[in-house]
Amino acid sequence: MYEVKPLPFTQELDGISQKTNEIHHDKLYTGYVNKANEIGDKLVKLRGEIISGQNPGGNQTYSDLRGLKQGETFAVNGIYLHEWFFGVLGGDGDSRKAPELSAAISLKFGSIDSFIKYFGECAMAARGWAILAWDLHEQALKQYNGDMHNQAVWGCVPILALDVYEHAYFIDHGSDRKAYVEAFFKNLNWEAAEAMFKKASALSL
Repeated sequence: MYEVKPLPFTQELDGISQKTNEIHHDKLYTGYVNKANEIGDKLVKLRGEIISGQNPGGNQTYSDLRGLKQGETFAVNGIYLHEWFFGVLGGDGDSRKAPELSAAISLKFGSIDSFIKYFGECAMAARGWAILAWDLHEQALKQYNGDMHNQAVWGCVPILALDVYEHAYFIDHGSDRKAYVEAFFKNLNWEAAEAMFKKASALSL
């Protein structure tokens, strides 16, 4: 069973309102958790029917199994991506609090400022998510975009996940996504990102 995790911060963020966070966390994210659990219950039942021969199982054009498995991937990625997104908010945007991650970013992108500029433009180009990830295959930081929750590069652990769907910023910034991206970095908890980077970079395939 998936569980709703509380926001890791209580204060009003600079440029991301309490109202936005309440809708984003309490309705959208919580909705993914509830739907993933609903799908999981249905898959348990369907699995039993398939094993016992009561249900013919999968078909790539359409089947109950195909529909549930597609929904499962979308809902579960919706949970995890939002937890990564909320998990690095609530900070003061000071990258000096993440010395190891800052050094790795500077090595890859030239400097923190260069990374923020590039990542911001990637966020402007994305339809769903902009991700800074530790690529376990390459053993390096990589920036990837995803237009939907179920688009991902396997073998990568997100360090920063920025939700750029309109629901994340429209209440506060209208169509001005760039202002929202700037607000994300103003509120970035670099210490939390540093902790994730240390965990991810210690892994290997």
